[in-house]
Amino acid sequence: MSRATDRDLFRGLKWQFQVLAAVLFGAATVSFALGEVVANNDRHAVAFAIPALEAHDHWHAEVSEFSGQVREAFGVRDQVADRFSGWILEAAERQDFDPYLIAGLIATESSFRVNVRSHVGAIGPAQVRPNYWARFCGTSDLQDPEQNIYCGAQVLAHYRERCGDEVCALKAYNVGLHAKRPSAAQRYVTKVDRHRAAISSLAAL
Repeated sequence: MSRATDRDLFRGLKWQFQVLAAVLFGAATVSFALGEVVANNDRHAVAFAIPALEAHDHWHAEVSEFSGQVREAFGVRDQVADRFSGWILEAAERQDFDPYLIAGLIATESSFRVNVRSHVGAIGPAQVRPNYWARFCGTSDLQDPEQNIYCGAQVLAHYRERCGDEVCALKAYNVGLHAKRPSAAQRYVTKVDRHRAAISSLAAL
């Protein structure tokens, strides 16, 4: 076989290899992109190799378990416990809080009632004042209980950042950051802690 023939054969094999590599790279790119789309549109980011359905099923199981704890700890109806559990778990995850703390706050503020309003204008399950916090939370509808709870957790996280700890954040949530009402603030923290303990104790059973 001549050198020219060798070169031609080598070039032919090289070209075939390049075509095959391009095809494989393209397929991998499409697969990765599809994985990213699934991860970005699912409620929770999931690894590429894990079907979104597995994360979906895990979320429902988590909500169901937490709902049973809410129902038993606070004596609310099944439907109420189911609705609030998803909102509380999501709010806690967004702001890096223990969900039992958020549940304790909601129990203290509203006893899991949706349409409640205080004498100072605080509304909803988390008793958030729209004139103070709607813009901060980026929502125009704090009467929506889901958005109300998300906003309440965001406000609490803001106070935690300002104070440096959860106890101070809870006091500020109740009476304000610079209010001079230490007794009222401490009573509020004690009540939230009592509700928090009531539900968190069920997790160990």
